[in-house]
Amino acid sequence: NVFACLGTCISTIVVAIMLQIVTAAGLVGGFDPSFAELLTFGGLISATDPVSTLAIFQAKRVDPHLFYLVFGESVLNDAVGLILFNALAKFVGDDDSFERITEAIIKFFLDFIINFAGSFCLGLLSGILGALLLKTVDMRDTKLLELSLFVLVMYLPFFLAEIMGLSGIVTILFTGISAKRYCEPNLSDETESNADTLFRVTAHLAETGIFLELGLSIFGLWSYDHFHVYFIMWAILACLVGRAAHVYPI
Repeated sequence: NVFACLGTCISTIVVAIMLQIVTAAGLVGGFDPSFAELLTFGGLISATDPVSTLAIFQAKRVDPHLFYLVFGESVLNDAVGLILFNALAKFVGDDDSFERITEAIIKFFLDFIINFAGSFCLGLLSGILGALLLKTVDMRDTKLLELSLFVLVMYLPFFLAEIMGLSGIVTILFTGISAKRYCEPNLSDETESNADTLFRVTAHLAETGIFLELGLSIFGLWSYDHFHVYFIMWAILACLVGRAAHVYPI
């Protein structure tokens, strides 16, 4: 996906350059981050979360194709942002030279190709193996066991991906796609309905917990005197410009 891959890189660079300019001009108070730190921040902040947008799409019952396009872009965007953040974070506090930054960018592309290919294969294989197991072992008479195994098939690949250094987000995306195609036809109607409800409740609780954590963390930053108001204001502007450069030229 062009928006997820190229667009995230463009947004990261635009955010970092804008914040470097305002920092050099002394417009962020006494805060003086290095360019490597700003690039790392750009990679972190360029990941998007369309939870509200997807909720509106679902409530308005828009075309499912549009829903899955936005959802797929956001998932891959998160994966690209995570890999980019990890690649650039290694240079924070180290030599800030152009050569080192170039090395980090090249390493990012190599890591992304390996990470994406590995995550794709693991997710696809997990869904197929789960379907084979459900087709071979008929558990439709034991609904609890059937549901438990299906949930395990969905979440186990995420942990395996994290252990292997791959992207759990991308892995679980392709696990879900393959499981939807191959696993669900081998489930009983009751288990399929229960699994859908369980996943929706789990997703809602996880999203609520994350947003609470993000909101409450503001008070922690304020109490430890790590709250740089001017930098935050410029960062918001840089994010808007970076997102525009991410979307419109492409």
